[in-house]
Amino acid sequence: MWDCPSCQKQNGMQGGRLSASDWNCVACGYEVVHQDGVPCFAPDLIDTMTGFNPRLFDSLVEFERHSFWFVNRARLLTSLIARYFPAAQDMLEIGCGTGSVLLALRERFPTLRLSGSELHPQGLAYARKRLGDEVLLLQMDARRIPATGQFDVIGAFDVIEHIPEDEDVLSEIQTALRPGGGAIIAVPQHPNLWSPADDAAFHQRRYARGELEQKLHKAGFEVLHSTSFNTFLLPLMILSRRQMIWKERKGARLDPLSEFRMKDWLNRTLSVILGAEVHLTEAGVKWPVGGSRVVVARRL
Repeated sequence: MWDCPSCQKQNGMQGGRLSASDWNCVACGYEVVHQDGVPCFAPDLIDTMTGFNPRLFDSLVEFERHSFWFVNRARLLTSLIARYFPAAQDMLEIGCGTGSVLLALRERFPTLRLSGSELHPQGLAYARKRLGDEVLLLQMDARRIPATGQFDVIGAFDVIEHIPEDEDVLSEIQTALRPGGGAIIAVPQHPNLWSPADDAAFHQRRYARGELEQKLHKAGFEVLHSTSFNTFLLPLMILSRRQMIWKERKGARLDPLSEFRMKDWLNRTLSVILGAEVHLTEAGVKWPVGGSRVVVARRL
C-alpha cells in the first residue's frame, strides 16, 4: 500500500500491487493519474528537464546492455544486496531509468518483490519492455516518496547527485523503509573531477569523501559498508575528463554519452579490468579513491 499524495494518509491508496486501474485513496477519494498504464505521483514534472534529459534514454538503453560500466556496476550492487540484506522481500529502486538494474536484480533474486520509480515516463516505457508486468513501475518525485515503512531495501544508483535537495531524498528513503531496512546509494565522487560531463548530466554535485556517509547519519542511518568504485580505471577517467575540459575551451559541443561510445574490443578490455575490481570488492577489499562511492546503510 502507498500513501496518498493528497491527504497524506499512510497506506491510503487502495488497489492491487500491479493494477493500474484503481489507485485511489480510501480517505479522501484522490485518484492517481496514469500515463501509458503507469501511476503518476508527480504528473506536473512529466516532460520537464528536471534532473536529467529524458531524450537520452533512447541511446542510454543500448549502452546499458553491454557497457563495461553498467554491467559491472549492476554486478556489484546485486552482490551488496545479497551480502547485507539476504532476507529482503520488498525492494524499491529510485530513479530506475530504463530498468537495467531491476533486470539484474530480478535475474539474481527471482522471489524479491521489485518496484521501480522514475521521474520521466520515457525511461519507464523501456523498463516495461524489459521487465513486463512483474515489476511495479511508478512515476514519482524522489523528494516525495508516497510510502511509509513499506520496503526492506531502497536503492538509488547515480540518482541523488541530480537533485539539489539530496538530504530530503535520504530522509524520504528512511521513512519509506521498514525498521532495520537498508539503503544502497551510489554517487559520483571527488569534486575535483568535475567536468563538462557533469554539466551535461545535470549533476548538482560530486561527493567529497565522507559527505554521503555524514548525510546518511543525519537522516537516521547506520553506515554498514562504504567503498569507492571505478578505482582501477580512475586514471583513464581523469584523462578523459581533462580532455573534455580542453575541448570545451576550444568551443566543442559535448556528447553527454561520449564516454560510452567506443570500439567493442576496448569495451571488453575495460570490462575485464572493472570486473576484476568488482571481484576483489566482493572479496572484502575497500577502495579509498575512485570515480564513484557506494554506501550501504541501515535504518536505525
